[in-house]
Amino acid sequence: HADGTLASTHPLPEFADVAPETVRKCIVTVLPPPVTDFIVPYIDIVHNRAAIEIQRGCTRGCRFCQAGMIFRPVRERPLDEVLAAVERIMESTGFEEISFLSLSSSDYSYIGELVEEVTARYGDKKLSIGLPSLRIESFSVDLMDRLEQGRRRSGFTFAPEAATDRLRDVINKPIATNLMLQTAHEVYSRGWTTIKMYFMIGHPTQTLEDVEAIARLAHEVLHIGRSYVGRKAKVRVGVSTLVPKPQTPFQWVPMEDEETLRAQQEHLRRRLRAQGIQLSLNDPRESLMEAFLSRGDRRLAAVVERAWRLGAQFDAWGDRFNWQAWQQAFVDTGLDMDWYARRERAVTETLPWDHLSVGVKKEFLIAEYQHSLQGAVVDDCRDHCFSCGIITQFRDQRREAQQVLGGDGSWGCPAFGRDAERQPVSPVPVPLYFNDEMSPDRQGQFAERVPQRRHRLISAEKVLER
Repeated sequence: HADGTLASTHPLPEFADVAPETVRKCIVTVLPPPVTDFIVPYIDIVHNRAAIEIQRGCTRGCRFCQAGMIFRPVRERPLDEVLAAVERIMESTGFEEISFLSLSSSDYSYIGELVEEVTARYGDKKLSIGLPSLRIESFSVDLMDRLEQGRRRSGFTFAPEAATDRLRDVINKPIATNLMLQTAHEVYSRGWTTIKMYFMIGHPTQTLEDVEAIARLAHEVLHIGRSYVGRKAKVRVGVSTLVPKPQTPFQWVPMEDEETLRAQQEHLRRRLRAQGIQLSLNDPRESLMEAFLSRGDRRLAAVVERAWRLGAQFDAWGDRFNWQAWQQAFVDTGLDMDWYARRERAVTETLPWDHLSVGVKKEFLIAEYQHSLQGAVVDDCRDHCFSCGIITQFRDQRREAQQVLGGDGSWGCPAFGRDAERQPVSPVPVPLYFNDEMSPDRQGQFAERVPQRRHRLISAEKVLER
């Protein structure tokens, strides 16, 4: 189009007979056995530990999280397979730490049994276990408490991503502030001295009050810590910048402008200078670079090449970040950095990645985008399906997993479909009444409020009509 947006995405004429209109992702139906034979380094390395993926995918539905969307469906590794991998790693390497990886470790169905078995088998071998991505709740504190018995307690991590209940509803990460403070009490009372808290600025509908809430929450947590461990209490606050990503409900959202981001960062610097609080911030220009690369199209290939020729290399390293080269590359190629990073997209716009399907329907993402603007929360879909499209697209693969592993095939999705996949439902009487003022179609009205699905998905047609 004349405004630079794409008219369509389709195969080139010479490949029209062989290239599909939409490229659909493939998935691993059943996770293969984890890698257990590692090359043992003879020098110290950054990640000096073994890693075992206990599950792939996530059902939480955080609207900013690309991994949570593109790695659906959830597939769990059987408990006996994980324990066998731990045993093999202990036999074949000298690693003293094993990390159980997933996007949400607390949601692994066998996490309690896994912790019990590992502590029982290796409690006397000084094996350190890492459980990243734990939910903020007492259950997570209990898990870490059991894993670190007899060991020096490291920091406990919170990742609320926003500091107000309202904004957490916008991003669909509904963690009550009171729950975080209660968990802080439990953490410090059990001997931990440090809590790490991770937030983002630049969320849709965010205000300065939401930014100020980050500082208030950090001070409250520090106050709780000092009531238990005195001056040893530490709070480490990491604040990054939201970079809207493709294949997420926020793929249409503009990135916040640099001036606003720097003002918010400066506000946090002034408010978080207290002893015991450590604040870390990222460079907004690095986030801007990530933003235009994330949602760019093929025209950006010329920008990347030009930046490289101007000396841009290893830009992820802070001391090698060459912002001037990237600015000049956009000038030389005649493209606009802000057009890619800070422009709000219409939901009707053809996006550069529309021909790539990860299994999540665009209609679902549009509905979730609308929910975010309304501050509406959608539940974890492990028990309630909200029709994102994954189960429909990969129904055959799920049946294959059920045949291999039995039961639900270790897929973290609710029952769906007919026959063997359909679960019996108990009928529930619903009181209805009719009156003369109702429309001729005589639709029933609830006599009393009846619990329903928390939020019904908005159809794409209604959204597009708006």
